[in-house]
Amino acid sequence: MGKAVQAVMGELSTAIEAEYRPGDRLPSEPALASAYGVSRATMREALQNLAGAGLVRRVHGLGTFVTSVSTKMESALDVDLGVTEAIRAAHQQLGVQVIRAAEQPAPQEVGEALGLPPAGRVLWIERAILANDVRAVAAVDAIPVAIAARAANPYEGGSVYRFLEVDCGVTLAGGSASITAVGAERRVARVLDLEEGEPVLRVSQTERADDGTLVLYSEEHYVPNLFELTIRRTRRGRGVA
Repeated sequence: MGKAVQAVMGELSTAIEAEYRPGDRLPSEPALASAYGVSRATMREALQNLAGAGLVRRVHGLGTFVTSVSTKMESALDVDLGVTEAIRAAHQQLGVQVIRAAEQPAPQEVGEALGLPPAGRVLWIERAILANDVRAVAAVDAIPVAIAARAANPYEGGSVYRFLEVDCGVTLAGGSASITAVGAERRVARVLDLEEGEPVLRVSQTERADDGTLVLYSEEHYVPNLFELTIRRTRRGRGVA
Protein backbone atom coordinates (compact mmCIF):
# COMPACT_ATOMS: atom_id res chain seq x y z
CA MET A 1 0.00 0.00 0.00
CA GLY A 2 1.41 3.39 -1.00
CA LYS A 3 1.90 6.24 1.44
CA ALA A 4 -0.61 8.44 -0.41
CA VAL A 5 -3.26 5.74 -0.15
CA GLN A 6 -2.60 5.26 3.56
CA ALA A 7 -2.78 9.03 4.17
CA VAL A 8 -6.08 9.34 2.29
CA MET A 9 -7.52 6.38 4.21
CA GLY A 10 -6.68 8.10 7.49
CA GLU A 11 -8.20 11.41 6.41
CA LEU A 12 -11.31 9.76 5.01
CA SER A 13 -11.90 7.61 8.10
CA THR A 14 -11.58 10.71 10.31
CA ALA A 15 -14.04 12.62 8.11
CA ILE A 16 -16.49 9.73 8.12
CA GLU A 17 -16.41 9.55 11.93
CA ALA A 18 -17.04 13.29 12.20
CA GLU A 19 -19.53 13.92 9.40
CA TYR A 20 -21.40 10.75 8.40
CA ARG A 21 -23.75 8.14 9.76
CA PRO A 22 -24.17 4.49 8.69
CA GLY A 23 -26.15 4.42 5.43
CA ASP A 24 -24.97 7.83 4.21
CA ARG A 25 -23.57 7.99 0.68
CA LEU A 26 -20.14 9.50 0.11
CA PRO A 27 -19.44 11.95 -2.72
CA SER A 28 -18.45 10.38 -6.03
CA GLU A 29 -14.95 9.02 -6.53
CA PRO A 30 -13.90 11.91 -8.84
CA ALA A 31 -15.28 14.46 -6.36
CA LEU A 32 -13.38 12.86 -3.47
CA ALA A 33 -10.18 12.66 -5.52
CA SER A 34 -10.47 16.37 -6.30
CA ALA A 35 -11.30 17.30 -2.71
CA TYR A 36 -8.28 15.40 -1.32
CA GLY A 37 -5.91 16.40 -4.12
CA VAL A 38 -5.08 12.87 -5.26
CA SER A 39 -5.53 10.86 -8.43
CA ARG A 40 -8.66 8.82 -9.05
CA ALA A 41 -6.54 5.66 -8.93
CA THR A 42 -5.28 6.57 -5.44
CA MET A 43 -8.80 7.38 -4.24
CA ARG A 44 -10.15 4.16 -5.76
CA GLU A 45 -7.55 2.07 -3.91
CA ALA A 46 -8.23 3.94 -0.65
CA LEU A 47 -11.97 3.30 -0.95
CA GLN A 48 -11.38 -0.36 -1.79
CA ASN A 49 -9.23 -0.75 1.33
CA LEU A 50 -11.85 0.99 3.48
CA ALA A 51 -14.46 -1.36 2.01
CA GLY A 52 -12.23 -4.32 2.89
CA ALA A 53 -11.98 -2.96 6.45
CA GLY A 54 -15.78 -2.80 6.66
CA LEU A 55 -16.03 0.98 6.94
CA VAL A 56 -17.82 1.50 3.62
CA ARG A 57 -19.76 -0.56 1.10
CA ARG A 58 -19.37 0.02 -2.64
CA VAL A 59 -22.47 -0.64 -4.77
CA HIS A 60 -21.95 -0.73 -8.54
CA GLY A 61 -23.90 2.02 -10.25
CA LEU A 62 -25.04 3.59 -6.98
CA GLY A 63 -21.95 4.74 -5.11
CA THR A 64 -20.09 4.24 -1.84
CA PHE A 65 -22.05 4.01 1.42
CA VAL A 66 -20.94 4.25 5.03
CA THR A 67 -21.43 1.02 6.97
CA SER A 68 -19.57 1.91 10.18
CA VAL A 69 -18.18 5.05 11.79
CA SER A 70 -14.86 3.82 13.17
CA THR A 71 -11.84 1.98 11.82
CA LYS A 72 -9.69 2.58 14.88
CA MET A 73 -8.82 -0.32 17.14
CA GLU A 74 -8.98 0.62 20.80
CA SER A 75 -6.83 -0.64 23.61
CA ALA A 76 -7.38 0.38 27.22
CA LEU A 77 -4.13 0.59 29.14
CA ASP A 78 -5.77 -0.55 32.38
CA VAL A 79 -6.55 -3.93 30.75
CA ASP A 80 -3.54 -6.17 30.15
CA LEU A 81 -4.18 -7.23 26.55
CA GLY A 82 -1.50 -7.97 24.02
CA VAL A 83 -1.80 -6.01 20.79
CA THR A 84 -2.94 -9.06 18.81
CA GLU A 85 -5.62 -9.74 21.43
CA ALA A 86 -6.77 -6.11 21.28
CA ILE A 87 -7.23 -6.30 17.51
CA ARG A 88 -9.23 -9.51 17.82
CA ALA A 89 -11.32 -7.96 20.60
CA ALA A 90 -12.19 -5.08 18.25
CA HIS A 91 -13.47 -7.67 15.74
CA GLN A 92 -10.87 -6.66 13.18
CA GLN A 93 -9.03 -9.02 10.84
CA LEU A 94 -5.69 -9.83 12.46
CA GLY A 95 -2.44 -10.47 10.63
CA VAL A 96 0.99 -11.13 12.12
CA GLN A 97 4.20 -11.02 10.11
CA VAL A 98 7.23 -12.31 12.01
CA ILE A 99 10.22 -10.36 10.76
CA ARG A 100 12.76 -11.96 13.07
CA ALA A 101 12.79 -14.38 16.01
CA ALA A 102 16.20 -15.36 17.35
CA GLU A 103 18.22 -15.63 20.54
CA GLN A 104 20.66 -12.77 21.08
CA PRO A 105 22.36 -10.74 23.84
CA ALA A 106 19.93 -8.28 25.40
CA PRO A 107 20.61 -4.61 24.55
CA GLN A 108 21.64 -2.75 27.68
CA GLU A 109 18.33 -0.92 28.16
CA VAL A 110 16.32 -4.11 27.66
CA GLY A 111 18.57 -6.16 29.93
CA GLU A 112 18.24 -3.58 32.71
CA ALA A 113 14.46 -3.48 32.30
CA LEU A 114 14.35 -7.28 32.68
CA GLY A 115 16.84 -7.36 35.54
CA LEU A 116 19.31 -9.48 33.55
CA PRO A 117 23.08 -9.62 34.10
CA PRO A 118 25.30 -7.83 31.53
CA ALA A 119 25.72 -11.01 29.48
CA GLY A 120 22.04 -11.90 29.68
CA ARG A 121 20.38 -13.28 26.56
CA VAL A 122 16.83 -12.99 25.29
CA LEU A 123 14.56 -14.40 22.63
CA TRP A 124 14.23 -11.34 20.41
CA ILE A 125 11.03 -11.15 18.34
CA GLU A 126 10.28 -8.48 15.75
CA ARG A 127 6.78 -8.41 14.20
CA ALA A 128 4.49 -6.33 12.03
CA ILE A 129 0.91 -6.46 13.32
CA LEU A 130 -1.76 -5.94 10.67
CA ALA A 131 -5.38 -4.93 11.15
CA ASN A 132 -7.55 -5.52 8.08
CA ASP A 133 -4.41 -6.04 5.97
CA VAL A 134 -2.98 -2.65 7.02
CA ARG A 135 0.25 -2.51 9.04
CA ALA A 136 -0.86 -0.91 12.31
CA VAL A 137 1.86 -1.78 14.85
CA ALA A 138 5.60 -2.50 14.77
CA ALA A 139 6.37 -4.68 17.77
CA VAL A 140 9.58 -5.85 19.41
CA ASP A 141 9.42 -8.36 22.27
CA ALA A 142 12.25 -9.70 24.41
CA ILE A 143 11.83 -12.81 26.58
CA PRO A 144 14.65 -14.03 28.86
CA VAL A 145 16.04 -17.26 27.38
CA ALA A 146 15.47 -19.05 30.68
CA ILE A 147 11.74 -18.41 30.24
CA ALA A 148 11.59 -19.07 26.48
CA ALA A 149 13.46 -22.37 26.95
CA ARG A 150 10.47 -23.78 28.86
CA ALA A 151 8.52 -24.08 25.61
CA ALA A 152 8.55 -27.47 23.89
CA ASN A 153 8.52 -25.74 20.50
CA PRO A 154 10.08 -22.43 19.44
CA TYR A 155 7.97 -19.33 18.88
CA GLU A 156 6.70 -19.30 15.30
CA GLY A 157 4.12 -16.51 15.29
CA GLY A 158 0.90 -15.18 16.78
CA SER A 159 0.38 -13.78 20.26
CA VAL A 160 3.51 -13.47 22.41
CA TYR A 161 1.28 -13.48 25.50
CA ARG A 162 -0.18 -16.81 24.39
CA PHE A 163 3.32 -18.19 23.79
CA LEU A 164 4.29 -17.24 27.33
CA GLU A 165 1.12 -18.54 28.96
CA VAL A 166 0.48 -21.70 26.95
CA ASP A 167 3.87 -22.80 25.66
CA CYS A 168 6.10 -21.52 28.48
CA GLY A 169 3.61 -22.17 31.29
CA VAL A 170 3.86 -18.62 32.67
CA THR A 171 0.98 -17.09 34.60
CA LEU A 172 1.11 -13.40 33.68
CA ALA A 173 0.24 -11.02 36.50
CA GLY A 174 0.52 -7.68 34.65
CA GLY A 175 3.12 -4.97 34.40
CA SER A 176 3.78 -1.32 33.75
CA ALA A 177 3.81 0.71 30.55
CA SER A 178 5.00 4.12 29.40
CA ILE A 179 3.71 6.02 26.36
CA THR A 180 5.72 8.46 24.26
CA ALA A 181 5.00 10.29 21.01
CA VAL A 182 8.09 9.91 18.82
CA GLY A 183 9.21 10.19 15.23
CA ALA A 184 9.47 6.83 13.48
CA GLU A 185 13.06 5.66 13.33
CA ARG A 186 14.28 3.92 10.17
CA ARG A 187 13.43 0.36 11.29
CA VAL A 188 9.94 1.31 12.46
CA ALA A 189 9.24 3.42 9.36
CA ARG A 190 10.21 0.50 7.13
CA VAL A 191 7.92 -1.92 8.97
CA LEU A 192 4.94 0.46 8.97
CA ASP A 193 5.42 1.81 5.43
CA LEU A 194 5.91 5.34 6.77
CA GLU A 195 8.38 8.11 6.06
CA GLU A 196 11.24 8.24 8.55
CA GLY A 197 10.37 10.77 11.26
CA GLU A 198 6.58 10.50 10.88
CA PRO A 199 4.79 10.59 14.27
CA VAL A 200 3.97 7.31 15.99
CA LEU A 201 2.97 6.32 19.51
CA ARG A 202 5.56 4.23 21.35
CA VAL A 203 4.46 2.00 24.22
CA SER A 204 7.27 0.43 26.25
CA GLN A 205 6.29 -2.09 28.90
CA THR A 206 7.44 -4.93 31.09
CA GLU A 207 5.41 -7.93 32.22
CA ARG A 208 5.77 -10.01 35.38
CA ALA A 209 4.75 -13.55 36.22
CA ASP A 210 2.62 -14.22 39.30
CA ASP A 211 5.78 -14.94 41.32
CA GLY A 212 7.15 -11.47 40.48
CA THR A 213 9.65 -12.63 37.87
CA LEU A 214 10.15 -10.25 34.94
CA VAL A 215 9.29 -12.31 31.85
CA LEU A 216 8.80 -9.86 28.97
CA TYR A 217 9.95 -6.51 27.70
CA SER A 218 8.04 -5.13 24.74
CA GLU A 219 8.18 -2.00 22.66
CA GLU A 220 5.32 -1.26 20.28
CA HIS A 221 4.99 1.58 17.78
CA TYR A 222 1.41 2.40 16.74
CA VAL A 223 0.18 4.24 13.64
CA PRO A 224 -1.99 6.92 15.35
CA ASN A 225 -4.79 7.06 12.78
CA LEU A 226 -5.29 3.28 12.93
CA PHE A 227 -5.03 2.54 16.66
CA GLU A 228 -6.37 4.44 19.64
CA LEU A 229 -4.98 3.97 23.13
CA THR A 230 -7.19 4.94 26.06
CA ILE A 231 -6.28 5.51 29.69
CA ARG A 232 -8.91 5.15 32.40
CA ARG A 233 -8.16 7.23 35.47
CA THR A 234 -9.62 6.59 38.90
CA ARG A 235 -9.48 9.30 41.55
CA ARG A 236 -8.35 8.01 44.95
CA GLY A 237 -8.81 10.04 48.06
CA ARG A 238 -9.88 13.64 48.47
CA GLY A 239 -8.13 16.91 49.04
CA VAL A 240 -4.96 15.82 47.27
CA ALA A 241 -3.57 18.21 44.66
